[in-house]
Amino acid sequence: MENMTITETAGLSRRSFITGATVAGALAALGLAGCAPQSPRDKELSATGTAPADISWDEECEVLVVGSGYAGLAAAIEAKSAGADVKIIEKTNRVGGNSAFAAGDMAVCGSKVQAREGIEDSVDAFVSDMLIAGLYLNDKEKCRVIAEKSNETWEWSVEMGCTWDKNENGEPWLYPYGGHSIMRTICQAVDGGGSNVTEPLAAKLGEMGVNVETERMLVQLIQDENGRVIGAVVRDGALDNDVESGKPATIRATKGIVLATGGFGRDLNFRLAQDPRLDETVDCTNQEGATAESLKAAVAAGAMAVHTDWIQLLPFMSPDEQGYGVAAFYTDGQASYAPTLAKATGRRIVNELTDRKRYADAILETGEPCVQITCKKALYGDGLANAMEAGIAHEFNSLEEAAAFYEMPVDAVADEIARYNTFVTNKRDEDFEKPIPDDAQAIDEPPFYGVRLWPKVHHCMGGVKTDLDCRVLDMELAPIPGLFAAGEAAGGVHGACRLGSCATTDCLVNGRIAGQKAAAETVA
Repeated sequence: MENMTITETAGLSRRSFITGATVAGALAALGLAGCAPQSPRDKELSATGTAPADISWDEECEVLVVGSGYAGLAAAIEAKSAGADVKIIEKTNRVGGNSAFAAGDMAVCGSKVQAREGIEDSVDAFVSDMLIAGLYLNDKEKCRVIAEKSNETWEWSVEMGCTWDKNENGEPWLYPYGGHSIMRTICQAVDGGGSNVTEPLAAKLGEMGVNVETERMLVQLIQDENGRVIGAVVRDGALDNDVESGKPATIRATKGIVLATGGFGRDLNFRLAQDPRLDETVDCTNQEGATAESLKAAVAAGAMAVHTDWIQLLPFMSPDEQGYGVAAFYTDGQASYAPTLAKATGRRIVNELTDRKRYADAILETGEPCVQITCKKALYGDGLANAMEAGIAHEFNSLEEAAAFYEMPVDAVADEIARYNTFVTNKRDEDFEKPIPDDAQAIDEPPFYGVRLWPKVHHCMGGVKTDLDCRVLDMELAPIPGLFAAGEAAGGVHGACRLGSCATTDCLVNGRIAGQKAAAETVA
């Protein structure tokens, strides 16, 4: 049996080749000690004195996929389609990861939906928009791959049974996402959102004989003496993201491991170390499993981490509800049609269709939640009812009543809305150059509606560095054999700020690539 290295989470760059230590000692070095043995396997690991070179694997597969969101499901399907024996694990108790809660819209270049609307797009334009939003810190070639493969991947998703929102003619439709210079985002239904993608992909995977194994949290990667990743230590039934809880098990992966573990937005201490502004007063849209233990495991295996201090805030969120909630399904749609006003001044602060970083930063700069105001005549979409039911949107008989409710200067609000209405009439925003839609209406008839906006942590641009084949790179920019990553687990793709609706595209495109490449791995 091959010799192996078990990497250590606590030491971010140390590799210890263990020859005479017991597995119990190795697990202690991994941070897996500290809990009493809970099973016969625990007792075996702590009592037999078996050296890591003689480890008895609990399970074996060819490709191990970690995470069951967009990227993980796509990777597992592609690896299985390529003939590999695949195992896919998920740390939470449900399938879909953070993707199941996402809005699910997808940026697609050169789609038949664009062609139907007479919209001309290009890969270069798509890449340019991503670079502008990312402050040119992006991995440009990765952006190009995403753009080039966006349409074939969307078509693939439809083949896999994924569904997308339909217009009155029963056809997919485009949505004007902030930061995109061209309409290219295919809209996802409010009812279901990202689960309209994750559920069909999981069902397809099940038809192929692979079911997602839930409540299995990766805590360590196992390497042989040459640094090749050959397996993982997982914790079954771990509680509250605690790497010392649950029951340990080892999984051998003879071809490779795909990390599709998402970001670390819910990991308060880890994100504070990256951006001290993001303390407990800043909420997060992510599910509770979005923590950093898999990133730490990858770094301990020698992976280069990049851009971990670039954490995207979603500007469309309401401080009057927790988590993702329903705010964005209403406020995001209104951004094209309604102004965002500072509480203290009653004045607009930003082009509401700019990228998320500029929008969020503008709100944060005011120091308190801002207010989006519109009226029934000017409403866009159908998210108001849910926002009203959730208590985050409120109805008013006049602008004066709305301004008073939000403790804003009444005259300033009335003047600013009147000025904004002239932009709507003239189809030209003289203050911030926001594109005014042709169907935009003046905000001048009751009832009026308001909602407070305050950004929340949404997407981590940082993660492990990968190449175009989704191979994880070490500190010398050399691939770590047997280790792949895709989706939010991979850093550097989106630069300083991910362009809206590109996450779905990124995860599906690179998830498929990672699965294909892992299945094609040859082992000497």
